[in-house]
Amino acid sequence: MKQEVDDKRLIASVVLLERFIRDIYPAKHSSAIQPLQWSILRYLARTPTDRCEVRWIARFLGLTRAPVTRAIATLESRNLVEQQISGQDARTKTITLTELGVAALAKDPIVLAAERIKVLPAPDQEQFIRSVRSLTLSFEGDGND
Repeated sequence: MKQEVDDKRLIASVVLLERFIRDIYPAKHSSAIQPLQWSILRYLARTPTDRCEVRWIARFLGLTRAPVTRAIATLESRNLVEQQISGQDARTKTITLTELGVAALAKDPIVLAAERIKVLPAPDQEQFIRSVRSLTLSFEGDGND
């Protein structure tokens, strides 16, 4: 019986975590920047140019190239990113942020999540960080790719 209660609490906590993440993206309409697109913009802002190709972005995000390519096309149509043919390989495109993309990142909604975590007492913040790192790293290389 105790095991059943623990499982319900664990499921409930994951549902709350999912809601927490969904709530940080207030604009949900199709013309809004979607969570995957935000992830791509963040990646481009923090990664050296030689790693700003679809294959590297997809690998980092744990996705196949197809959804990443579609998301990049949407970002490009909105003038948030641009693609340039690589000087080293004509089959490869390098993706970079435009000025509009950089400006969009200044309003990144994920900062709201960080601000909500920051109001926790310091020990709770550290525990949250350790737990998220541990959970994330436990999924890497577990065969669920």
